[in-house]
Amino acid sequence: MNKELLDKIQELNFWYKEQDTGLGREELKKIMKFTEDKGMALVIAGVRRAGKTFLAKQILTEKLKEIKPEQTLIINFEDPSLGPFLNVESLQELYQTYRYFVNKEEVAYVVLDEVHNVPNWEKWVRIMMEKNEKIKFIITGSSSKIYKDKISTVLSGRTVVFSLFSLSFRNFLSFKKHHFKTYESYASVVNLLHEYLEYGGFPLIVLAQEEVKKEYLKQLFEDILVKDIIAKYKLRELEIKKLAVILINNFSSLISVGKLEKLMQEIAKTKMSPTSINNYLYYFEEAFLFFFVPIFSYKIKEQMQYPRKAYCIDSGLINALSLKFSENIGKLYENTVALDIFRKYGKDNLFYWKDSSGREVDFIVKEGLEIKQLIQVCYDLSKTETKEREIRSLLAAMEEFKLEEGMVITENYEAEEEVKGKKIKFIPLWKWLL
Repeated sequence: MNKELLDKIQELNFWYKEQDTGLGREELKKIMKFTEDKGMALVIAGVRRAGKTFLAKQILTEKLKEIKPEQTLIINFEDPSLGPFLNVESLQELYQTYRYFVNKEEVAYVVLDEVHNVPNWEKWVRIMMEKNEKIKFIITGSSSKIYKDKISTVLSGRTVVFSLFSLSFRNFLSFKKHHFKTYESYASVVNLLHEYLEYGGFPLIVLAQEEVKKEYLKQLFEDILVKDIIAKYKLRELEIKKLAVILINNFSSLISVGKLEKLMQEIAKTKMSPTSINNYLYYFEEAFLFFFVPIFSYKIKEQMQYPRKAYCIDSGLINALSLKFSENIGKLYENTVALDIFRKYGKDNLFYWKDSSGREVDFIVKEGLEIKQLIQVCYDLSKTETKEREIRSLLAAMEEFKLEEGMVITENYEAEEEVKGKKIKFIPLWKWLL
């Protein structure tokens, strides 16, 4: 037994004191049902500072209505005091000590927070689950590798994965102590929508004073790059930071390895090989910093050949590191829509569409094998030619996929129009988000 190890984590646990569980997340109700799956570990994966730790604590708080505080265990593997103990042996030692001093025999809900910092953690979790211990794991991590590589091999069939993002607009309003049902017009919500678009939905940023928000966002961007990518893969810091800044200034745009290679030479004065760029794009996506949407095609080879659209995981990061907010508003609308679709349907069900005539639809949403929605994003529809262009592209895609309805997300224009026997629905972003 190692009582010293237990003392290091005592302050983070519910055993002798109440814990700060933050403000309520809308995801909590949905995720609670997964905690009842017998023989399954719950995995919460998402970008750094999205609120994974607080969500895990909120899950335990719900469980404490039925169990005793001693039946919970939280281990935060980013706690500096645990630095020398980031190995499976110490993990086993800590768990045995908890069982000896705190909870000898009853069921335990064990939170392994940012567990990807512990090499071979997944093998230990599997062994514990196979022993039929009275234990339910809740695992969090800031790397998609936590569930792609580790879980697909060692923990295959033993996990339920839940992706956590920064706050949705609805949850953002609740954090700001507003109720979405009180908003009936663009005028009633425009200031809050602009705040959400400018500073994003990271809980820490939402609750911070305005004068420090951008500094916090810049530091968060740095932490994601340094802690979740550079240190992990032992990369050259300056090179990957330059590429990240170029990407963030090309959000909501088509990108390719060739284009990025050229931009790195022209803007960053740095020569980077296509292989390195490909690797870095993978690392960005793995750390949930960017995600890349492919063209829709039934052929995987075609999806890989065409440029992808780059989106950032939070609009606040974009505005902290790129051009002026007002200059980006249309692209911020598109990025926000992409993120919300990603949140609801998952990245694998999101595509853009383009035909041989150059007509393009921003988003195709797929469920299973079925095309569910076609969505255009256009901030300003005041010009007739702009509106006609968006409709032409939608009609072409609707014809191809045999759909009767398409959607255009706008700043404040709302209507339903019938064009060539097809229905086009125009809806303001704020209303679509709510």
